[in-house]
Order: sequence, then C-alpha cells, then structure tokens
Amino acid sequence: MEKRSKSTMPGPAGAATRARAGRARVLLAVAAGVVLVAAGVFLAQRITQVQQGAVVPVVPQGATLDPALRARGAAISISGDASRPLASYDPASGTVLVRLQSKYYDPKHTAALNRQYLATEGRLIVQLALYNAPEAGRIVVELYHGRQKVGTVTGASGDAYNDYRVDYPKGLP
Repeated sequence: MEKRSKSTMPGPAGAATRARAGRARVLLAVAAGVVLVAAGVFLAQRITQVQQGAVVPVVPQGATLDPALRARGAAISISGDASRPLASYDPASGTVLVRLQSKYYDPKHTAALNRQYLATEGRLIVQLALYNAPEAGRIVVELYHGRQKVGTVTGASGDAYNDYRVDYPKGLP
C-alpha cells in the first residue's frame, strides 16, 4: 500500500492542512508588506530630514576633516578615482597641493584643445576644493600624464574662476 503525506490526503484532514498552509503564506506576505511599507516611510522621512538640514552627521568632538582630504575628494569628484590624487596641506601658508593624473589630457589632441581641457579640469578642482575647505587660502593643482607634468592651476580664496592662474610646461604636446 502506498503512503500519502497529510497534505495530499483526501478528505477533511488534507483540506485542513492545506488551508492552514495557505493562511500561513498569506500572513507571512502581509507581515512582509507591512515591514516594507514601514521601511519606505522611515527612509522617506530620513531623506526629507537630510534635505532640510535637520540631520547632522555624527562627528566626534574636536574632530575636523583635513583640508587636504577635502581637496582630494574634490579632485575625485571632478576627475574620478582613476586620477589617483595625492593631496597635502601646509597649515603655515594655508596652501593645499593636489597632484593627480589628468582625466582629460590626451596626447593625440591638439595642444590648444589639451590646454582648454587642462585649464577647465584644474579650475574646477580648485573651485570645489576652495568651497569644501574654506580654511585653505590657496589651492595648487598639478596635473600629470604619466610622469609628465602637463599643467598647474593655482587659485586663492577670493579669486574669480577665470582668475585662477594656469601654467603649462614648455613644449606641451
């Protein structure tokens, strides 16, 4: 004789087991839906608080972000992680030096086009770094292609974007 499990049994016992299993699935789906809606509401409220500035990041007392770290972040924002920026801060002079691989320089382009790309890339980094690190009075961005320096952009707080100094090495291809 063949054995049957309770769920496949004909008659009232099998029907009751199937009904309990169905109710359990429905209750589980309802519970998951409630949790999902509650998480969505919490997330929407948190986003609104952040946008309104009501949420302040938890920073230990006395801790500050180094201007070099913020300038490095500005370089990554403009030129990406592949630019491998290195930044240092000299508190005595208030100068941040950022060295990075230019994302936009291409030796196949004309010198005029490369100069335009380098000036824009460097100026954007200087502008964002000065905004992110107001205690840095001066930002110097050195742009490289491999080991070759292809441009230097310098700006100070109070300078206009177009007043940032842009220098190129002699013989820039």
